[in-house]
Amino acid sequence: MHKWTLALAATALAGLAGCAQQQPVADIAAVPSPTASARMSMVPNLTSDNPSVVEKEILDGELVPIVKYEPGVVADANTVVNTVPPPGTRVPAGTVVTIVVAGSPAAKLSAVVDADRETFVGIAKDRDGSWVVAVSATADLPKTLQRLKAVAGKAPYRVQTCERSWVELTRVQLELGRRDFLPGADKLAFSTGIDPIACAVLMTVQLSDGEIAELTARYRGALVVRRGDVRRD
Repeated sequence: MHKWTLALAATALAGLAGCAQQQPVADIAAVPSPTASARMSMVPNLTSDNPSVVEKEILDGELVPIVKYEPGVVADANTVVNTVPPPGTRVPAGTVVTIVVAGSPAAKLSAVVDADRETFVGIAKDRDGSWVVAVSATADLPKTLQRLKAVAGKAPYRVQTCERSWVELTRVQLELGRRDFLPGADKLAFSTGIDPIACAVLMTVQLSDGEIAELTARYRGALVVRRGDVRRD
């Protein structure tokens, strides 16, 4: 990760402060999971200014990354300029870490969805080739529909609301990733991903009917289990 000069850091922070009344970054930071225990994580020291790489580093630390674009920050577009809380901070596992990125997302459906995970749960192609945009039930739906219409162009899409947010579903993934959800889970090969069409985490794994029933009941609709073989790296 390249080193910023003190002048650039000061300018970036000043830019954030100037827009704080409209969209304060700190408002969405450090939100712990409702089920968080004494398990603690540290916000990682970032090794890249690429938002995708930084997101993975934060996820690997059992934390939940939220990208926040700030067009007023003086830095190269699509550059990570800060995280809230900052690197090195110890927080409960499952805490939201805001990744502050200079510039604005691209004016297309997938980019707008990925750049606002407080509003959107995800986006995926349906069987007919149209986009399905999953929106959190707590979002301002009329405003969200206007945003999507402005960037969709001629792309066919439909919108559905989900009871659980992207943050909540990501926390489910992190819990499953600890490999303690069933006896012997540390030896299982499985994969997980957020399925915006199902409004749930989709888990592919070889389990018995009883184990699948136990898991899905535990997560109360937030988890869909598909039986299948997955290669463990």
